[in-house]
Amino acid sequence: MPNELFRRHFLKAGVGFIGAAAGKVLFTDFSTVVLAQSTRQLEWRYCRKCQALFYDGYGKKGRCPTGNGHVAQGLNFFLAYDTPETPTAQAAWRFCNKCYMMFYDGYPNKGVCPVGGGHVAQGYNFVLSHDIPASGLEQNAWRFCNKCHAMFYDGYENKGTCSAGGGHVAAGYNFVLRFKGNLEDDVQLVPCSPPSCY
Repeated sequence: MPNELFRRHFLKAGVGFIGAAAGKVLFTDFSTVVLAQSTRQLEWRYCRKCQALFYDGYGKKGRCPTGNGHVAQGLNFFLAYDTPETPTAQAAWRFCNKCYMMFYDGYPNKGVCPVGGGHVAQGYNFVLSHDIPASGLEQNAWRFCNKCHAMFYDGYENKGTCSAGGGHVAAGYNFVLRFKGNLEDDVQLVPCSPPSCY
């Protein structure tokens, strides 16, 4: 079967064809993507209520600091996990199994979770790029909040709602997150620039 027909067959079957690496064909479901021998997870979204990054791949939407679940808006990010840390990619970013937000797990203090207490890490160890130029398929201005330890979008004057009270407070690196393009082969037809992304 020609490569194009082969790829389309699996896309229609609900399985994404990604490509070949080390002589093997790589496949993925809709929540995990394999790119250049690094593994990434889809369904990381911006919450329009609190401005934090949360995992939107479950029926339940975690707990937002504003009350009830998070509400996804805008881009669908897919993030690298379980890859080596580099001078421009920081590890120890984790999914909190109580609130579903992405938080930094590299300190003994686990921040402030909207469910109460500190965040609780579960699953993958995400390695996120920082302080690099953003391409047409990447968005910068994602920051660590030094009050709640969650990842939030710092591109607006309003700083969202922090679990520790008030708005988020940015500290440290300027993270650059990869998002899914709008075409089948993941090429962004029209690059997204805030605020049109949301």
